[in-house]
Amino acid sequence: MVGCQARAEKKITVKIAHSPSLGGALAGKLVTPGQLPGDCAKDFGDLVFQDMRAHGVAMTGGAATPAIVLSIAVSRCEARPLPAMTGEGLPAVHISRTEGWFVAQVRAVDAASGQEVASATVHGHAQKENESQSTVPEWPAPSEVKSMALRQGVTEAQRLYAPWVESREVAFMDNKECHLKQAFDVAKAGDYEALVKLSRANAESCGAGSKAAMEAWYNLGVACFLLRQYDDAVSAFEKAAALNGGKLVAGLMEECRKEFAAVKAQQPRPAPAVEGPPTQTGMVMTNDFVIKLIDGNVAEGEVLKMIANQPGRFSLEPADVARLKAAGVPDSVIAAMRNK
Repeated sequence: MVGCQARAEKKITVKIAHSPSLGGALAGKLVTPGQLPGDCAKDFGDLVFQDMRAHGVAMTGGAATPAIVLSIAVSRCEARPLPAMTGEGLPAVHISRTEGWFVAQVRAVDAASGQEVASATVHGHAQKENESQSTVPEWPAPSEVKSMALRQGVTEAQRLYAPWVESREVAFMDNKECHLKQAFDVAKAGDYEALVKLSRANAESCGAGSKAAMEAWYNLGVACFLLRQYDDAVSAFEKAAALNGGKLVAGLMEECRKEFAAVKAQQPRPAPAVEGPPTQTGMVMTNDFVIKLIDGNVAEGEVLKMIANQPGRFSLEPADVARLKAAGVPDSVIAAMRNK
């Protein structure tokens, strides 16, 4: 970071849980396919819509009100053989390779207002090779490699409609003042709940006149961000910014504000009084979602809140429970899933 060389700053690798880009825009609405221009667009659209259904997003094949229209414009979808290679060693290994690329723009528009509610550029890149010690082998089929690239694009598109966990390096302070070195060690261990408690104590006890005061508030902001306590994170970052936090603080503070807005938009709203049972639409919590959240070090209490506040479609047969426990899902979370 520019201007931060004098700070006791190091990098740690953390897991950050993100809300889907569409967030609350899906609540009470169906998703309907829009325009699908470009080579492979229909094939990719079929994969995306199938995956959305698997994640609990309500779909419709025709016009519906209210609805979110999902359009996909493909700009690149190709696969081609590469020149054959000869590997090292004896006997020589002949290698035939096929490489594939995929690029598309996925755009979600509110049908009633015509307003774009989310968009993303998704990519896929795949390569497959065949080997032979006697002669140049057949090249892998371009159609197979192209399909591999499309499926990679689906994984990126999931960020529009499903929670996802990102591994990222962030700056964290380990100054000897204000016990920041101790907080740095806790952060590396990945115990985010303990990190919030320690960082809060450090920031509140570190006097405004201390050279480490900005670093203490910054660390608290990072800790709250990792635990999805976005409101507290913004408050801590604002204090750090007032103490000359500069660019170090600005980016994370803006990210926290966006995540807080996304989480707030997903909170259930009172349903209007209508005759007949309400239709459940929008994102649904599943076993896989819960495992992803736990794997991303999302706090147990936050996972319990999400289960309580979001629609759920869980499978809790003995084999499912065994898989959840093997993934480290706490018993309290499994009980909440069962009660849901």
